[in-house]
Amino acid sequence: MSRADLGERWQRVFDDTEATAAEYRDRGWEALALHPGDVNPIADEARLHVLLPGSEFDEVNDLLSGVEIESVRVYAAAGETASYRLVVAESATEEVAVCVPTFVLDSDREALEAAAADAGRLTVRLRPLDDRDRVEFVLDEPDLYFRAPGE
Repeated sequence: MSRADLGERWQRVFDDTEATAAEYRDRGWEALALHPGDVNPIADEARLHVLLPGSEFDEVNDLLSGVEIESVRVYAAAGETASYRLVVAESATEEVAVCVPTFVLDSDREALEAAAADAGRLTVRLRPLDDRDRVEFVLDEPDLYFRAPGE
Protein backbone atom coordinates (compact mmCIF):
# COMPACT_ATOMS: atom_id res chain seq x y z
CA MET A 1 0.00 0.00 0.00
CA SER A 2 1.41 3.42 -0.90
CA ARG A 3 1.11 6.65 1.03
CA ALA A 4 -1.58 7.86 -1.39
CA ASP A 5 -3.86 5.10 -0.08
CA LEU A 6 -3.44 6.09 3.58
CA GLY A 7 -5.13 9.46 3.43
CA GLU A 8 -5.25 12.25 5.97
CA ARG A 9 -3.63 10.40 8.90
CA TRP A 10 -0.53 9.68 6.85
CA GLN A 11 -0.37 13.35 5.83
CA ARG A 12 -0.46 14.32 9.52
CA VAL A 13 2.51 12.00 10.14
CA PHE A 14 4.35 13.83 7.34
CA ASP A 15 3.48 17.15 8.97
CA ASP A 16 4.80 15.85 12.32
CA THR A 17 7.97 14.70 10.55
CA GLU A 18 8.59 18.20 9.16
CA ALA A 19 7.90 19.80 12.54
CA THR A 20 10.22 17.39 14.36
CA ALA A 21 13.07 18.01 11.89
CA ALA A 22 12.53 21.78 12.32
CA GLU A 23 12.85 21.40 16.11
CA TYR A 24 16.22 19.70 15.68
CA ARG A 25 17.35 22.43 13.26
CA ASP A 26 16.28 25.07 15.79
CA ARG A 27 18.70 23.42 18.24
CA GLY A 28 21.50 23.71 15.67
CA TRP A 29 21.43 20.12 14.44
CA GLU A 30 21.47 19.03 10.82
CA ALA A 31 18.14 17.27 10.37
CA LEU A 32 16.32 15.69 7.45
CA ALA A 33 12.60 15.04 7.15
CA LEU A 34 12.15 12.14 4.73
CA HIS A 35 9.17 11.52 2.43
CA PRO A 36 8.80 7.81 1.66
CA GLY A 37 6.89 6.70 -1.39
CA ASP A 38 6.18 3.38 0.29
CA VAL A 39 7.02 1.36 3.38
CA ASN A 40 7.22 -2.42 3.12
CA PRO A 41 7.54 -4.80 6.06
CA ILE A 42 9.83 -7.77 5.50
CA ALA A 43 8.64 -9.87 8.42
CA ASP A 44 10.95 -12.86 8.00
CA GLU A 45 13.93 -10.48 8.23
CA ALA A 46 12.52 -8.19 10.96
CA ARG A 47 12.96 -5.23 8.66
CA LEU A 48 11.10 -2.27 7.19
CA HIS A 49 12.03 -1.16 3.68
CA VAL A 50 11.46 2.57 3.28
CA LEU A 51 11.43 3.62 -0.37
CA LEU A 52 12.75 7.15 -0.93
CA PRO A 53 12.99 9.40 -3.98
CA GLY A 54 16.52 9.13 -5.46
CA SER A 55 17.65 12.66 -4.59
CA GLU A 56 16.33 12.33 -1.02
CA PHE A 57 18.08 9.00 -0.61
CA ASP A 58 21.34 10.55 -1.84
CA GLU A 59 20.94 13.35 0.71
CA VAL A 60 20.43 10.99 3.66
CA ASN A 61 23.17 8.66 2.43
CA ASP A 62 25.63 11.59 2.32
CA LEU A 63 24.50 12.94 5.70
CA LEU A 64 24.90 9.61 7.49
CA SER A 65 28.12 8.57 5.77
CA GLY A 66 30.59 8.00 8.59
CA VAL A 67 28.03 8.93 11.26
CA GLU A 68 27.20 6.46 14.01
CA ILE A 69 23.53 6.43 14.98
CA GLU A 70 23.59 6.55 18.77
CA SER A 71 19.89 6.44 19.53
CA VAL A 72 16.53 5.96 17.88
CA ARG A 73 13.32 7.60 19.07
CA VAL A 74 9.85 6.40 18.07
CA TYR A 75 6.69 8.50 18.12
CA ALA A 76 3.44 6.56 17.72
CA ALA A 77 0.01 7.23 16.24
CA ALA A 78 -2.83 4.85 15.45
CA GLY A 79 -5.09 4.68 12.44
CA GLU A 80 -8.02 2.57 11.37
CA THR A 81 -6.05 0.07 9.27
CA ALA A 82 -2.42 0.89 10.07
CA SER A 83 -0.03 1.88 12.83
CA TYR A 84 1.99 5.02 12.10
CA ARG A 85 5.41 5.69 13.54
CA LEU A 86 7.81 8.57 13.22
CA VAL A 87 11.26 7.08 13.68
CA VAL A 88 14.07 9.51 14.46
CA ALA A 89 17.65 8.26 14.16
CA GLU A 90 20.07 10.48 16.10
CA SER A 91 23.74 11.11 16.56
CA ALA A 92 24.15 13.55 19.44
CA THR A 93 27.91 13.53 18.88
CA GLU A 94 27.53 14.77 15.30
CA GLU A 95 24.27 16.66 16.00
CA VAL A 96 22.53 14.85 13.17
CA ALA A 97 18.94 13.56 13.04
CA VAL A 98 16.99 11.75 10.34
CA CYS A 99 13.19 11.76 10.70
CA VAL A 100 11.52 8.82 8.95
CA PRO A 101 7.73 8.48 8.78
CA THR A 102 6.65 4.83 8.59
CA PHE A 103 3.52 2.73 8.74
CA VAL A 104 2.65 -0.92 9.14
CA LEU A 105 -0.72 -2.22 8.05
CA ASP A 106 -2.63 -4.04 10.78
CA SER A 107 -2.61 -7.16 8.59
CA ASP A 108 1.24 -7.16 8.58
CA ARG A 109 1.87 -6.03 12.13
CA GLU A 110 1.68 -9.32 14.04
CA ALA A 111 4.18 -11.15 11.83
CA LEU A 112 6.64 -8.24 11.84
CA GLU A 113 6.35 -7.78 15.60
CA ALA A 114 6.92 -11.50 16.26
CA ALA A 115 9.97 -11.57 13.96
CA ALA A 116 11.41 -8.44 15.58
CA ALA A 117 10.88 -9.89 19.06
CA ASP A 118 12.60 -13.13 18.03
CA ALA A 119 15.50 -11.22 16.45
CA GLY A 120 15.75 -8.73 19.33
CA ARG A 121 15.81 -5.86 16.82
CA LEU A 122 13.94 -4.12 14.03
CA THR A 123 15.98 -2.83 11.11
CA VAL A 124 14.87 0.22 9.15
CA ARG A 125 16.34 0.14 5.65
CA LEU A 126 16.21 3.32 3.58
CA ARG A 127 16.62 2.72 -0.14
CA PRO A 128 16.04 4.35 -3.51
CA LEU A 129 13.74 2.91 -6.17
CA ASP A 130 16.66 1.56 -8.20
CA ASP A 131 17.95 -0.28 -5.10
CA ARG A 132 21.54 0.80 -5.88
CA ASP A 133 22.43 1.34 -2.23
CA ARG A 134 20.90 1.42 1.23
CA VAL A 135 21.19 3.07 4.61
CA GLU A 136 20.17 1.05 7.66
CA PHE A 137 19.75 1.65 11.33
CA VAL A 138 18.53 -0.68 14.02
CA LEU A 139 16.06 -0.39 16.86
CA ASP A 140 17.64 -2.60 19.53
CA GLU A 141 14.40 -2.44 21.52
CA PRO A 142 11.81 -3.31 18.86
CA ASP A 143 8.96 -3.20 21.36
CA LEU A 144 9.33 0.61 21.27
CA TYR A 145 8.14 0.51 17.67
CA PHE A 146 5.14 -1.69 18.39
CA ARG A 147 3.81 -0.04 21.55
CA ALA A 148 0.42 1.57 21.24
CA PRO A 149 0.31 5.38 21.39
CA GLY A 150 0.44 6.60 24.96
CA GLU A 151 2.07 3.47 26.42
